[in-house]
Amino acid sequence: MIWVYIGIYIINNEEGEMKSKLISIEGKLIGITGIDEILARLFKAGKKPARELESRLLEELKEYNYIPKAKERSYARAFLQEYERFYKRNELGVEEKLKDSGTWQGVPREEVPWFPTIMEELCDGCRICLDFCSFGVYGYDKKTDKVKVANPYYCQVGCSICAAKCKPKAILFPPLRILESFRKRR
Repeated sequence: MIWVYIGIYIINNEEGEMKSKLISIEGKLIGITGIDEILARLFKAGKKPARELESRLLEELKEYNYIPKAKERSYARAFLQEYERFYKRNELGVEEKLKDSGTWQGVPREEVPWFPTIMEELCDGCRICLDFCSFGVYGYDKKTDKVKVANPYYCQVGCSICAAKCKPKAILFPPLRILESFRKRR
């Protein structure tokens, strides 16, 4: 298994600012840069969500994201599902409302890539992390009998105690050193 940690950042390019967004791919939350900008361009061009858009979405998103070759099909399906949701919202004129997760040291919380990832194959569904975390980061999936990351930005930046409490070692966090760049931004 290959694990790649993708953070949430804002990238400036010739087209302006591109934000990252977490989307679920094979049950894991993955940060994808530029997805909303690409979906907005497709919508503006009048493209309806259709299977033939999968490869176009994949190729455009590869420009700013690492996509493992073995997972391209899963990513393409997830991107198309995201476009279907985006298309329906925009067709109805419904604006996506995101909960304000506050800031960490003056940086919007959504831009700080600090949240747990659960390795589903190691999770035994014991719920210790769910019971321990008082911030509401975790949820329980009855279908899989596993714990899931339900609210990644509720996680307290720098805290990883739940990972230490996890007996099967199914919870991963990014290295603490990634927070240094955010401390320097102040």
